[in-house]
Amino acid sequence: MKTSELFHQALSEVPNDLKIQIDLSWAISDKLAAILEERGMTQRDFAKIVGKTETEVSRWLGGTHNFTLKTIAKISSVLGCDLISV
Repeated sequence: MKTSELFHQALSEVPNDLKIQIDLSWAISDKLAAILEERGMTQRDFAKIVGKTETEVSRWLGGTHNFTLKTIAKISSVLGCDLISV
């Protein structure tokens, strides 16, 4: 079996809700990164403002963090803008 076939087979076995969760995590991370870049803020600057470590902010921006509503609300409050909309 070719590597690409193996990959597609493995991907087809991932539950749809997990795929959606990953997509949402990436979307939130991408939006957060864009906002920080637009404002000229570093990870360190943002970490200080939000009261988190730079390592944790790095995880947020990595795209695989499982954001809680509390974290999203905190980030939105600190930035003064909606990080997500429903």
